[in-house]
Amino acid sequence: MKQLQHLTSSELDEITILQGEGLSIRKIAKELGRSSSTISRELNRPEALYYRGK
Repeated sequence: MKQLQHLTSSELDEITILQGEGLSIRKIAKELGRSSSTISRELNRPEALYYRGK
């Protein structure tokens, strides 16, 4: 079974920056070496939506 790892604060910042640049979830995931479902979950968290102003 795979070991789960939390996103680091620098990865969270990078997600925000890359999303602001218009990158898709899949491209952000590839850039960070994470799965697209991990990125999607992060972008849809209530706290993430609040901080990103949505």
